[in-house]
Amino acid sequence: MASDTCATMLRLFAEGLERLGGDMAPVLEAAGVDPAVLSNREARIPNARYRLVWRAASEVTGNPCIGLHVGEVVHPRAVNLFGYLMLSSETLGAGIERVIRYQTILTGKPFVRIRRTQRDVRIAIGAPFRDPEARAVDAEYKAALILQVLGWASETEVRAREVRLVHPPRGPRADYERALHTRVRFQAETSELVLNPALLERPSRSANALVATMLDEQGAKLLEGLGANTLAGRVRRALAAELDGTPPTLDQIARSLALSPRSLQRGLSAERTTFRAVLDDLRREIARDYLESSEAPISEIAYLAGFSEPSAFSRAVTRWFGRSPIRLRQESELRVA
Repeated sequence: MASDTCATMLRLFAEGLERLGGDMAPVLEAAGVDPAVLSNREARIPNARYRLVWRAASEVTGNPCIGLHVGEVVHPRAVNLFGYLMLSSETLGAGIERVIRYQTILTGKPFVRIRRTQRDVRIAIGAPFRDPEARAVDAEYKAALILQVLGWASETEVRAREVRLVHPPRGPRADYERALHTRVRFQAETSELVLNPALLERPSRSANALVATMLDEQGAKLLEGLGANTLAGRVRRALAAELDGTPPTLDQIARSLALSPRSLQRGLSAERTTFRAVLDDLRREIARDYLESSEAPISEIAYLAGFSEPSAFSRAVTRWFGRSPIRLRQESELRVA
């Protein structure tokens, strides 16, 4: 999995910051990133540096709610593949599913996850960075941005039922309610948007089946270049999109890939792997990544890796790495120090 992010992911943030009278150049410089990357569509930023951008934005502007305030004034447009995927899809829900399918092309690792319950749809926002400042700025920006993008793609007013953030309020609560147009629950277990399922059925204003097909072909080629368009890669992406709490079954993944369970098993066998091996590899990578690069509680990381019980997660980590989650995190902190 790539360890860098396409610089176009920061373009809308830069434009919104300028709209507030700010300047992205000193923010990028403070994070050790060359400001010239914003004018280069092919430029990529190492994820270790990309995480620093969010802390730098808060420190350089002196505004702890800069993510929220920039997200509020962003004017969405198609600056990269994600925008075109949303516009060309038949519905908002289809657009989100396609963004999830191809997100690693631009971000190196999944940053959007969707979970459906009987009553609502929940979109996880932000990344569990180790730095709580970066985590909060990123989550608040993503919350406001995603709502803006959904409204832009459908030309309708989009309101979440609720926005949940893992951190306490960093400014007046009125700012959050104004920017996000709904109630906000702070110090929640997970940062997420809670949406009415009917919202995802809204049509995209520029839906175009031909363009959607062309983008899917382009996305497939790009994923193939990342080694992700094998059947195992497709299974891995499908698992990553549905992993929260409890992993989906082989039957569920087969259905999502329009395959029979037996065809899925045979295809994986031809690639010298199994469904269980793909799932185990994905969980192991998620565990190591978040334990070493975030301060998220171990119970939250267990949930992200598809474990309903932290004790089962702890046993799996010990099996994978020969040491407990706490010990693995401590060793990572010593290396950073």
